[in-house]
Amino acid sequence: MRALETSLLDWQKRYGTEEACAQALTKQRWSERFRCPRCGHDHGYIISTRHSCECSKCHYQTSLTSGTLFHSTNLPLTKWFWAIYLSASDKGGISAVRLSKQIEVSWITACRILRKIRIAMGHRDSIYRLHDLIEIDDALVGGRRSGKRGRGAEGKTPILVAIENRGKCAGFIAMQQVSAVTHETVAKFVQCHLPPSQLVRSDALASLTEIGKTSIMPHG
Repeated sequence: MRALETSLLDWQKRYGTEEACAQALTKQRWSERFRCPRCGHDHGYIISTRHSCECSKCHYQTSLTSGTLFHSTNLPLTKWFWAIYLSASDKGGISAVRLSKQIEVSWITACRILRKIRIAMGHRDSIYRLHDLIEIDDALVGGRRSGKRGRGAEGKTPILVAIENRGKCAGFIAMQQVSAVTHETVAKFVQCHLPPSQLVRSDALASLTEIGKTSIMPHG
């Protein structure tokens, strides 16, 4: 789940051509061995000109992109790979308008690309568990309003936030909107995003003591 930081120039060198993108996708799909979806045979050969793999037994051809993020796409893989890079590297979250200009596609196409990428990223996040020293806290999100401020203020949405502390830099982060910061919501958040017996640092909020039932929790 962890990947090294890659600069724009490094990405261009690695995935700047259609062939390079196809090779990378082939390695991800069939790095161990090919298995035919029709007959189950475990041997086939790559047809590079068609971006597919043909079963050596029944000769059924499987598209390289079938069942992937790029299924039935008419766009070059290079544009998809650039869209992935830009989506992952833009801290503010790249917009469809900006992406459409960067990879030269229509706004509608950019919207569809971003939707697919975000769904795939959501699936990835759903199975990832934070590691190292984790700092966890709650926060309230919402615009400025008159009246009481801080905890208990009206019109605010509570969220739980956990982040990997890697010394001088941060690692992965998990955020989740909750109805309220309670023992129950904290327990579900911890179960979803943290492995058992994980070292965690948090404040002394009573609801966050629930973390200590499954994690090692020094208060900070």
